[in-house]
Amino acid sequence: MNPVIKKTLLPIIQKEGCIEITLNYIATDIEDPDGGIYQLCGLLDGKHSIADISAELSLSKEEVMDAVQALDSLGFVEYEYEPPDYTVTELERYRSNFNYFSGFSNLDVSKYDIQDRLRNKKAVVLGLGGGSLAASFLAGMGIGEIAGVDFDIVERSNLNRQCLYNEEDIGRLKTDAAREKVLKINPDIRMTVHNLEVGSYMDLLPILEGADVVINMIDQPAISSLRWVSAACVKLNIPYYTGGVNHQIVQLDRVIPANGDPCYDCMLIHTMSRHKDSVYRLKESYGQTFSNVNTGFGPNVSLLTGLMITDAAKLLTGISPVSKPMLTMDLASLTIEQSEFGTERLACCPTCSGSFEQLASFEELQKLAEGELAEA
Repeated sequence: MNPVIKKTLLPIIQKEGCIEITLNYIATDIEDPDGGIYQLCGLLDGKHSIADISAELSLSKEEVMDAVQALDSLGFVEYEYEPPDYTVTELERYRSNFNYFSGFSNLDVSKYDIQDRLRNKKAVVLGLGGGSLAASFLAGMGIGEIAGVDFDIVERSNLNRQCLYNEEDIGRLKTDAAREKVLKINPDIRMTVHNLEVGSYMDLLPILEGADVVINMIDQPAISSLRWVSAACVKLNIPYYTGGVNHQIVQLDRVIPANGDPCYDCMLIHTMSRHKDSVYRLKESYGQTFSNVNTGFGPNVSLLTGLMITDAAKLLTGISPVSKPMLTMDLASLTIEQSEFGTERLACCPTCSGSFEQLASFEELQKLAEGELAEA
C-alpha cells in the first residue's frame, strides 16, 4: 500500500512560499518556500512508494516518511488500496460513503475499516412509519442488518412524510412494503421484519437481542410505549434513540445505558418530583392512543431522521464524538440546542437496576417522585 493525499482535498493550492489544503471548509497553510512539499504531495498519488518518492526528491526514506506522518497528523493522507472483501457493486454503492469516511481516516484506520464497522452492526427500527426513512438511511449507508417492527398498514395520509412508500403500497402491511423497498435500496444487507403491535417491554426482548442500536419511532400508546422501549434497552444494555416533531420543535434523545445514562423512568420520576403540574398532564395522557393529531411535515421529519442517523453513525463507527444526549431544534429560528439530561440515573429507579421482571406502575413511579421531592 502506498500513501496518498486524500482526493477529497484536491486541488492543493500552491501560493507564494506555502501551499494551502482545505478540510471541512478550513484552509491550512503549510510553509513551502522551495516547493518541496508541493512536489511531495503530487507524488502522493498511490502510484509511488516511499522509496520512489525518496529517489525522486533526493531525500532519505526517513525524511519522506517524517513528512508523510506530519501530513497524516493534519488529516491529509491515507492509504489507498482495493479492499478484498468488497464486491465491485459494493465499491460503487459506497463510493460517497468512502469519500465521507476519508475525512476521518488516517494511516492507521482506513475509510474501508470504518465502513466495515457498519457492515458488522445490527440496528432495530421500531415503527416503520416514522422510522421508514431511518430504515432507508441505514440501508443506504450499509449497516449489516436491520430489524423492523410495525403492525400498521400504509395509508394515503402517510405519504406526505413516509417517503419509502407510494400510492401502490396503500393497504399493504408496512413491514412487507418496507422490507421490499429497503432491500431494493441495498440488496447486500439483511432485513427481518416483525408484524407486531408492541404491548410490553417483553415483546421487544427477542427482537432487540444482539442489536447495536435501537431507533425508536413508536410513540403510541403515549408514555407507556416509551417506557417499554426504554426498559427493554436497559435490560439488554443497548443504546437507543427516540424523538419526534411537535409542530415547530424537533426533539431528539439518545440514551446509552452502559454510560450510566438515566432511563425514561428516571426522567419521569425526576419530572414529577420537580414539576407537580406535570403529574396531571402525564396521568391524562398515559396509555392513551391519539388519532389524527400527527403534525409530521415531510421536511421536518427528514431533519429529525437525518440528525438521528448521523449521530447513530458516529456511535456505531466511533469516527467522532456523539452529540450531547438531548437535542432540540427550533424550526422557526432554525437553531439547535444540545443539552445534558436534567438528572443523573436515580438510585430509586426500579428500571435502571435491570433486575426487574414487571415494570412499575405509573402510581408507583409517582410515589417514588414524591419521595424524591421529600428528600430534596
